[in-house]
Amino acid sequence: MLYTWFAIVPPIIVLGVVLVTHRLIPALIAGLICAAILASDFNILDASHLLLQRLLLQATDLDTIYNFSFLLCIGVIISLLNATGGATAFSRTFTKHLKTSRMVESSSLLFSLTLFIDDYLSNLTMGHVMRPLTDKFNIPRAKLAYLVHSMTGPLVILAPISSWAAMITGQLEQAGISTTQNIQIKIFTDPFFVYLKSIPFIFYSLILISSIWFIVRSRISFGPMHKHETIAQTQGNLFGGKEPLNNPLHQGFDQSGTLSSLLVPLITLVGSVLVGIPYTGGYWLFGGTRSLLDSFKNNNQTFFVLFMAGVITLIVGFGDALWRKHIGSKEVWTIIQRGLLLMYSPIVMVFLASSLGTILRVDLQTGPYLASLLLGTVSMYLLPLMFFIVSLITAITTGSAWGTIALMLPIAIPMLMTFAHIQAPATLFQLPLLLPTLGAIFSGAVCGDHISPVSETTIMAASSSGAYPVDHAVTQFPYAIPAIVGSCCAFIVSGYYNALTPWINALFSFGLGLSVCLLILYLLNTKNRRLMHEK
Repeated sequence: MLYTWFAIVPPIIVLGVVLVTHRLIPALIAGLICAAILASDFNILDASHLLLQRLLLQATDLDTIYNFSFLLCIGVIISLLNATGGATAFSRTFTKHLKTSRMVESSSLLFSLTLFIDDYLSNLTMGHVMRPLTDKFNIPRAKLAYLVHSMTGPLVILAPISSWAAMITGQLEQAGISTTQNIQIKIFTDPFFVYLKSIPFIFYSLILISSIWFIVRSRISFGPMHKHETIAQTQGNLFGGKEPLNNPLHQGFDQSGTLSSLLVPLITLVGSVLVGIPYTGGYWLFGGTRSLLDSFKNNNQTFFVLFMAGVITLIVGFGDALWRKHIGSKEVWTIIQRGLLLMYSPIVMVFLASSLGTILRVDLQTGPYLASLLLGTVSMYLLPLMFFIVSLITAITTGSAWGTIALMLPIAIPMLMTFAHIQAPATLFQLPLLLPTLGAIFSGAVCGDHISPVSETTIMAASSSGAYPVDHAVTQFPYAIPAIVGSCCAFIVSGYYNALTPWINALFSFGLGLSVCLLILYLLNTKNRRLMHEK
C-alpha cells in the first residue's frame, strides 16, 4: 500500500493513545498492530505474519542484540555505582572549598560533565550527590532538579561514547544509513560517522547547556523558579512553601564508598571503548592500515565494542567493589537485578518503536507519502524546523526521546531523498540538508524528553534531587522556552544556508540561536527585577 493517507494513521494512533494513557509501550503496540493491518490491506492473517516477521527481524539482528546487551550493562553499572557510593565520595572529595551558592550550582554543572556516559546514570547520582551542598546554601530543590536534569539527555546526546550514541547509530542504520550490503540502503555511509557529523547541529542541546551556564553565572531568576528561590532564601523552605519531601532513591547509597568506586568503572568503560573502536576499525597503531579518523568512520563493529566494553567494566567494577569490600558477594545479584530492571522499559520502547519504524519505512512508505503531501507546499529549507517541532511535540506527549528518534528517522530520510530527487543509494554529500535535519530530530527529541512531565528522566531528576515532580516540571519549563525559540531560529538559518560548508553552517546558525536565547533570558530577568523593585 503506497502513497495513501493510511501511511500516517499509525503514528497518529500512537500519539492519541499516549495522550489518553500517558504510556508509550501500549501506544506503540497499538501502532504496530494498526500498521500491520493497514500494510496487509486489512487481511488479519497476513497482518499477523507481517507483524511477526518484523518483530523477529528486529529481535534477531546481531547489532540490535549487541546494542541492547550494552544498555543492560549500563543499567547494571548504574546500579553498582549507586550501591558502592562512589558518586557520594566524589562529592566529598571535590566540594570542600565551595563558599557561595553560585559556586555550588557551577560545581553541579561541572560534575555532571563527568557522567556523560548515560543520562540515567547522571540523573540517579547528581541529585543525591549535590543535595547536601544545595541545602546548605538554601538552593531550592526545584533548582537542583533543573540543574541535574538539564545536564543529562542534552549532554549525553553530544557524547560519541554513550548509551545514546549506541542507540542513535543503531537507529540510523535501521533507517537506511549503512555500509552493510544485506539491508535496504538509502545512504551509503557509516552511521556512526553520520552521527558524529550531526553533533554540531544538535542546536537545542548546545544552546540549552550554554544558557544554563549563563543563568547560573549571571544569577538569572524569573517565573515559578524565582518564587521557589525567594521562599528558600527568606523562609528556608526548599520546597516552594510546601511540606518537606523525603523520597530517596530505592537503590540507596553507601556513604563509606571511595572515589575509586566511581572512577574505576567509568575509566574502564571509556578506556575500553576508546581502544576497542580503533582496534576493530583497523587503526595502524594496532596493526591495521587506517588512520584514527578512518578507523572510526569505517568501523562496522561499534555495537560489539560497546557490548564488550560494558562486560569488561562489569567484571572490573564488581571485582574492585568486592576486593575493597564496598559490597558483599550476596549483594551482587541484587545489584544486577536492579540494573536490569532499570533498562527494561527503555529497551522495550526502542524495540517496539524500531519495529514500527520498519513497517512505516518499508511497508507503508510513510516518508515518501509525507514528502508527496508537502512537496510544493513547504519550502525545503524549512524541513529542519518542521522536524524539530514535530519531534518536540512527539517527545513531549510520549515522554521518550529514544522512541521519538526511532519513529522520526525512518520518515525523515526517505522524505529528504524524495524532496531532493535523489535515487538510493545516495552519498552524504548529495543531501546537504541531512545533517541539519538529523540535528533537528535529535534536538526535538531531547527537548521534548527534557520538558515532558511524563518523561522517566523528569521523574528521576525530581526523585534524585528530593523535589516534587510537578514543581520540577513547572519551574524548568519557562527556562527551556528561550532555548526552544533560539533553536527554531537556528534551524531556519541552517536550512536556508544548507549549501554552506557544514561547520560554517552549524557555527553561524548556533551563534544566532544562542544570541536570541540569551537576549530573551536577559529581558525576562530584567523584567522580573523591575517588577520586584516596583513592589
